[in-house]
Amino acid sequence: VPLPIDYFFRSLAEDQKQRAVGIILSGTGTDGTVGLRAIKAESGMTIAQEPQSAKYQGMPHSAIAAEVVDVVQPADRMSEPLLAYALSLTRPTPPLPEHDPSLILQKIFILLRDRTGNDFALYKENTIHRRIERRMNVHQIENVRQYLRFVLANPHELDALFQELLIGVTTFFRDPQAFEVLAQKVLPSLVEGKPEGAILRLWVAGCSTGEEAYSLAILIREYLTQKKLPLTVQIFASDLDSRAIETARAGLYPIGIAGDIAPERLQRFFTKEGGSYRVKREIRDLVVFATHNMLTDAPFTKLDLLSCRNLLIYLEAKAQQKILP
Repeated sequence: VPLPIDYFFRSLAEDQKQRAVGIILSGTGTDGTVGLRAIKAESGMTIAQEPQSAKYQGMPHSAIAAEVVDVVQPADRMSEPLLAYALSLTRPTPPLPEHDPSLILQKIFILLRDRTGNDFALYKENTIHRRIERRMNVHQIENVRQYLRFVLANPHELDALFQELLIGVTTFFRDPQAFEVLAQKVLPSLVEGKPEGAILRLWVAGCSTGEEAYSLAILIREYLTQKKLPLTVQIFASDLDSRAIETARAGLYPIGIAGDIAPERLQRFFTKEGGSYRVKREIRDLVVFATHNMLTDAPFTKLDLLSCRNLLIYLEAKAQQKILP
């Protein structure tokens, strides 16, 4: 299936980073949703047409449901937020006040903790600041003090910031070379010497919307079938974001995932449902998803393999040292 919008948006995000703007207008299907996620992950701006004003609601509705849209407006009202965002990119971002560089962030952390139950004080400050900058650009706010006032007046903005901080940078079979090494070198050593009926236990930490966990499940299912090994597979997949976990459990993804999955795998392990693909039950049954905070909750134990990708890089060294043991 040709997916020109996803392809273009992903290329745009990679090339232009926070200067990228993705706009989804009227259209059927889900093309564009995966691409908007890529733009948002690079701190660009995402806009969707208000579905009621669209002749065909499929594309804008898919993007909004995936929570990858910053602004939802009828087409004739998009110019104002678009122009404001463009102007915000030309202004130098005012730095945090020098006399209390962490005080304002600390206040935002406390508000976030009270609202979501999660403490972001151990996340890298530059990552937090970059995400706050993006929210400021979306709302046309010029400095961090004003943003703090805005958050105090609009508590729902904390929900948006929370999602912003947890935006999942993930795809199926991300970094294919890593999966090739896993299939050729790691899996053979994992199963070697295991008796018939033994359990292979894996933990995917920071699984976001589930693509990584399902990719591992597919890879292992292929390997065990090929080698005719009667082993039981248990994959635990966890993330801080409960909404991402709900998406992962449903196993329903936009049609754009076809760009990351070999056609034979797509046919064997997925079922097409309208403009989406759902992971087949034989794979979904291998994975148990759970909301979990690595900094505070007990770890999963007795594992054969732990996959932790694109998570530790967002944490301060102090947090990394707490997690690694």
